[in-house]
Amino acid sequence: MQDALDLIRKAGLKATPRRRAMIDLFRESLKPLSPLEVQAVLKAEFGRCGLPGIYRNLDTLAECGILFRLAGFGRERRYAICSGLSRHHHHHIVCVSCGQIGRIDECRYPDGMMVGGYRVLSHIAQFEGICPSCLSETNKGQS
Repeated sequence: MQDALDLIRKAGLKATPRRRAMIDLFRESLKPLSPLEVQAVLKAEFGRCGLPGIYRNLDTLAECGILFRLAGFGRERRYAICSGLSRHHHHHIVCVSCGQIGRIDECRYPDGMMVGGYRVLSHIAQFEGICPSCLSETNKGQS
C-alpha cells in the first residue's frame, strides 16, 4: 500500500480514505472492476458514495499509475491494479478467458520515435491473449 500512497503524494494529491479503500479493493480483486462495482463496495463502507466521485477517483488513480483503464469491454469502463505500481512505461496483456492481467515491459515504440512521419509523444497499448493457466487447462482437455 505504501508504494501506492507514495505515487498519490508525488502527484500532489491526498491519500483519502476512499482512495485507500479503492486501492485495497483492486489489490484484492482477481478481475477488472467497473465503476458500478466499485461504488457498490464503497457504499457498504462509506454510506453515501456518488458515481461522479467514483469516476474522478478512478481516473485520478489511473493518472498516478496505480490503476489502468482497460480498453474494450464494450462501452463499460473497467479498471485494474497496475502491477509494479511505477511510472515506468509498460503495457498490459489481458487473458480473454479468465481476465487475468499481466505486464509487458518491452516496447518497440519509445517516445520520440518517428512512425509514419509522426513523432510519437506517448502511447498506450493493451494486448489480449490467453494466460499460462488457461493454456494449461486447454491443453489438458486436448490430451
